[in-house]
Amino acid sequence: MFRPLGFFIGLRYLRAKRKNHFISFISLISMLGIALGVTTLITVISVMNGFEKELR
Repeated sequence: MFRPLGFFIGLRYLRAKRKNHFISFISLISMLGIALGVTTLITVISVMNGFEKELR
């Protein structure tokens, strides 16, 4: 089955070998940080749009 390149590279680093647990840990922390940042951005943009519509 065809997998996109980014997905393949992400899985490769997420499931690192036993001696490279540090890479898996850093990858997990990085993904959680990006997910938290995106969630925060979406929330802030939604709130700002709501206030803008409320002021009009």
